[in-house]
Amino acid sequence: MIAFAVRIALGLCLLVAPLAGAMAQQPTKKIKVAIPVAAIVFYPLFHAQANGFFAKEGLDVEIISTNGDGPDVDSLIAGSVAFTVSTPNRLFMAAEQGKPLLAIANMAQRMNIDCAMNKAVAEKLGITDATPLVERLKLMKGLTVAGTRPGAFTYLMLVEYARRVGLTPQKDLQIIGIGGTPSMLPALENGQIAVGCTGSPFMELATARGKAIRFTYNGAGQDPQFDDFLYEMVYALPETAQNTPDLARAFLRGLFAAVNDVVARPASDSLPGLKAQFSGVEDKMLMDILDATKPAYSKTGTVTKTAVDKAGKFLVDTGAIQKAASWETVAYNELLPK
Repeated sequence: MIAFAVRIALGLCLLVAPLAGAMAQQPTKKIKVAIPVAAIVFYPLFHAQANGFFAKEGLDVEIISTNGDGPDVDSLIAGSVAFTVSTPNRLFMAAEQGKPLLAIANMAQRMNIDCAMNKAVAEKLGITDATPLVERLKLMKGLTVAGTRPGAFTYLMLVEYARRVGLTPQKDLQIIGIGGTPSMLPALENGQIAVGCTGSPFMELATARGKAIRFTYNGAGQDPQFDDFLYEMVYALPETAQNTPDLARAFLRGLFAAVNDVVARPASDSLPGLKAQFSGVEDKMLMDILDATKPAYSKTGTVTKTAVDKAGKFLVDTGAIQKAASWETVAYNELLPK
């Protein structure tokens, strides 16, 4: 009887072992995710991929930068990426056109775009670190300033800044699109533009190189209008939420597990990953930027009504849309980790 029991136990072990192995070795699902530019605010995505947070959810995520927002959401609409993490302008534009997209999470709830000004221009205008933001904005009159591309959030922010102080874009100042950091930085330094605006580490690199000064510091909460703001949201197609909600839930679980891990750890723990994505930037600068960015991250991803309302008003004020969609029509929090 004992020998028989042993044989049964061994048989069960042999039966269970392949099943356990199959579960442990289940194939991962490869998906693509688009972002507008390679900026440090998007670091949790890279952290999630490199440190197994997506793998734990059965996902292998390829992150694609489109060098400005617009093409990133186009790739989602075309079906070439599963999700896009980007600014909310296309969310509201699509709603206005009757082609709704969904905000299934808000990864960064504070505007994190910052601007640098050519140092020689700043000295000529008498702008220093102590000059109030409103006075700096007034002194953009007559200048050429740049975001990444026309219609991008970097561009619209400059439109909003101009209108805030009574300047008319393309009349009192020229706003152009010039691409991301690799093209914006030399354009700023050689005087092609007086002010350039995009995500970190652009502003920090520009000032560290000695030919520019900090023009804004939204990343540190300098402008309260851009707090609790729908800034870097996760876009999904309505059919994704309806037909493959488990995929969206898996992606968001991995992403926000990474967000919380980045926020909880000292920046030095993230340094290897930061250096892998932003080569050529000094270690201390990378850690300082990440520490300054941490308060912008949402730990839960909840898309709040206030954030949607602020973003909608911003887009109406800048002329990007005529009427803002409501929170009820564009926000979809049902897929967030519980």
